[in-house]
Amino acid sequence: MVVADKVELIAPGIHRWSAFSPGHKVELSSHSVLHAGVLFVFDPIPISPEILDWFPTPVAPSAIILTNQNHPRAAREWQERFDCPIWGPGGAIVETSQVRRFDVDPWPWNDWEICPLPGGAPGETVVYLSARKLAVFGDAVVNLAGRKLELLPDKYCESPVALRDSLRHFLEARPVEIALFAHGEPILFQAQERLKALISY
Repeated sequence: MVVADKVELIAPGIHRWSAFSPGHKVELSSHSVLHAGVLFVFDPIPISPEILDWFPTPVAPSAIILTNQNHPRAAREWQERFDCPIWGPGGAIVETSQVRRFDVDPWPWNDWEICPLPGGAPGETVVYLSARKLAVFGDAVVNLAGRKLELLPDKYCESPVALRDSLRHFLEARPVEIALFAHGEPILFQAQERLKALISY
């Protein structure tokens, strides 16, 4: 697994770190979001130990969130460092027994909505914070440098048609201003129209 060597503040309460993975041939991105005193860490890749010891937030993570079954990444290491639970979709493969499932365990943070996206990667999920119109995506949408905003390629989808439909339903029900991605650059302003353009026929 690649190791990020810096953490950036990209918006109030939102940090990002990333690194290019030669094995995956793509950029791996991770985020933390602080809201109402609760810090979530999403799809974390490793960062250098000296930065991890000085993780730039005033509170420790309350949870590590996996947005699909393919994103265990460094979740176990983060869990051991901060002694907090890992949350993920059913079927998420993580080498630890301390995994809570969105579809089984009671979700304790009402400010955040867990929104499955059937048709994407196994367990594909958007985590949505209505107070900031913020959506954290796994693999359903990618925004890689030098390329346009894209849906997950069909060959990686369980059902490309179902993914488009579930993403359309998500966007019809929820305004999105900020979009964070597990692969690629965030969109920090007016994400809604750019996301809707992906599913227009």
